Amino acid sequence: MRSLLLALTIFIAWPALAAEPPKKDMRDEEPIANKMKKPGMKQGDVKKDAAAKAKEMKPVLEKEEQSMERPAPKR
Repeated sequence: MRSLLLALTIFIAWPALAAEPPKKDMRDEEPIANKMKKPGMKQGDVKKDAAAKAKEMKPVLEKEEQSMERPAPKR
């Protein structure tokens, strides 16, 4: 009985144990290949900085968008 339980447990758990872990996007770990890079910067750092800047600028852009004049309707 005990060996049957062990075999059943292995049979059920095997796909989860055998599956490869999800691969991380390797480009995030590659160094930046342009002249504007800083020493030690990775491509993932640029994405994080861009997301933070977009979050910071969102209220300003929304306020500016609301203050802009609406275009005249097309006829």
